[in-house]
Amino acid sequence: MNEIIQRAREVALSILKPNQRDIEHGMELHQNSVICESYGFAPRAAVDGDAVRAAVEAGASEIELQDMMEDMSMTRCVTDAKEQEEFMAAWQAAGVTCILQNAGEEGNSPLRLIKRLARFTYVTDMMRDFVRKAVTPDDIVAAKEQNKHCLYLISNGVPLPQDWVSVDEELRYIRVFFQLGCRMMHLTYNRRNMIGDGCAEPANSGLSDFGRAVVAEMNRVGVIVDVAHSGWQTSLEAAKISERPWW
Repeated sequence: MNEIIQRAREVALSILKPNQRDIEHGMELHQNSVICESYGFAPRAAVDGDAVRAAVEAGASEIELQDMMEDMSMTRCVTDAKEQEEFMAAWQAAGVTCILQNAGEEGNSPLRLIKRLARFTYVTDMMRDFVRKAVTPDDIVAAKEQNKHCLYLISNGVPLPQDWVSVDEELRYIRVFFQLGCRMMHLTYNRRNMIGDGCAEPANSGLSDFGRAVVAEMNRVGVIVDVAHSGWQTSLEAAKISERPWW
């Protein structure tokens, strides 16, 4: 087992103090079950410090550096042998079958959201013998049966072109992102947007009329309505009007 993981495991055992029988029973249950992390992050890679320094010296902007480092953290498990070894070891030690993976930047711009979606799609394309992209619940079960792992790709925002020509035009990218494999979307991220109030808004005004159209379109297409980071009233109203499962 990876030394860092082993140290963390030993700390946990020293706090919980389970007996050997409980450990063995728990590990057996975990190993035989389909384990889904309902919202989380696949193991990240370290950035290449030399490459970052070279980019800084070449005059890269703050945005370029941020994009470069995020790409490294999400994709070096494919291109760097050491990072790949640690990536696989973490999955194996955790015993997780599937992660509902944050694969979209916080916000609503399709051009920004698509970057993370592309990066994790790249990982599952290039490492499909170990971790694959799941687009249906059956894919998760199949991964477990084949002793593989999988990512269920989700977004931290609803993709909106924000041209505001018409409601139908504004909603069109929900289906596009579904076709790309995205299966769950945050309605808001802390602050107010055109869909509704986030959890950091004191007004707690709930869903907008447009937000109701967003929920209806997500239901129609098959995208799970995610109310994490949404305000109480937004969450309650989304739950009331959604005809499909919400999160």
